[in-house]
Amino acid sequence: MHQSRKEQGMERSSRRLLHTDRREALLLSRLEEQVETSEEFLAFPSNRREPGGRM
Repeated sequence: MHQSRKEQGMERSSRRLLHTDRREALLLSRLEEQVETSEEFLAFPSNRREPGGRM
């Protein structure tokens, strides 16, 4: 079954948006890992609140 041009365009647009969101999530994840690694290297505790922890 064939898709109309409008359907194809909408599918391409949604795919582009999903890929952008996934790429952004991966970049943020890598950045967070680098920050945590640098904190460990420099022996600075993280200021983030740990689950179940007190602040």
